[in-house]
Amino acid sequence: MKIGILSLPMWNNYGGILQAYALQSVLKDLGHETEFINRHHPKPSFISEKKNKFKRFLKQNLISKENTVFYPDYRQKNYISTNTLEFIKREIKPITAVLVENDHMKSIGENYDAIIVGSDQVWRPRYVPDIYNYFLDFASEDVIKISFAASFGTDKWEYSPEETKVCRRLLQNFNRVSVREDSAVALVKEKFNVKAEHTLDPTMLLDKSRYLDLVRKYEKERPSKGDLFTYILDSNLDNDTIVGKVSSRLNLKPFEVMPKPFDKDFNHEVQEYIFPQLTKWLKAFNDAEFVIADSFHGCVFSIIFNKPFIAIGNKERGLARFKSLLKMFQLEDRLILSPAELNEDLIDSKINWTTVNGILENKKKVSFSFLQEALTEKEK
Repeated sequence: MKIGILSLPMWNNYGGILQAYALQSVLKDLGHETEFINRHHPKPSFISEKKNKFKRFLKQNLISKENTVFYPDYRQKNYISTNTLEFIKREIKPITAVLVENDHMKSIGENYDAIIVGSDQVWRPRYVPDIYNYFLDFASEDVIKISFAASFGTDKWEYSPEETKVCRRLLQNFNRVSVREDSAVALVKEKFNVKAEHTLDPTMLLDKSRYLDLVRKYEKERPSKGDLFTYILDSNLDNDTIVGKVSSRLNLKPFEVMPKPFDKDFNHEVQEYIFPQLTKWLKAFNDAEFVIADSFHGCVFSIIFNKPFIAIGNKERGLARFKSLLKMFQLEDRLILSPAELNEDLIDSKINWTTVNGILENKKKVSFSFLQEALTEKEK
């Protein structure tokens, strides 16, 4: 069977890239032919780029404050994503050309026997180029339509009434629906009147050994620069305090695998802005004795690699993902929202990896069964 996979646009998000890699790998292992549908936002026009540059100039020189966040433009994003885009080119294949228009999507709507949308926050309207594409509005009627571990990212409803209406109609044409969070099961039923099943993020379907094979393929055997791996997307004083407390208590050296934060001083001569190799990030989990992460996939890979960890929740990014994942593995106590919730008992507490790994194996069986049954449903 030829299967198209549709997920978020891939740039430099380690977890997002690896979930796409994992789902494609799993489908190939099951004997299917796959192709990743490389949907992206349209490249900004010349006039749009000029306007954005002018806004950035004003921001940098007239209204900038110390905590101002700067975002790269299209060309700068390409530059800082040099390593991750190379990984995508080498490991996520076959992959379509970059598709930026709805007409492009419609042109491939009949190319597949089945299309799977997922995983990651593919059903969060502000994260995708066109939310209707992610409910497969472009697919022909006879294509098997499946969502696998699709995520809203939050348990708050972010759709407009019109988006809700259209997506409800589109989703009711799916053959099978699975979501990544338990809260999403209820949302899909309430808002779309569709039954959804709860499955694992695709990254958890591959064994740790598969990721270590990737590391050996790309990384020289150089140890990481510490033993307390911190994967923190939102750097602030509270998170620094948490890292300091854990480091002091366990006598571990913090290290990270992140580029220099994008700022007003960016220029193309400074390689520190380029995201490190994805496999260096993977290796960090294997090398670490302890992990601190405010990222969903940071928690996922801590579990895969059986590393004790603390998850820092961020309400604005959405807590539903963290709560659902940690509840599934009986690890709810690992989630904190502030330094005040961190104590020595939590830092010292041991995770029962026998229990966690047993749950993981059972959930894998459920997720694999969902995929296999969904892809053969029309044959019954």
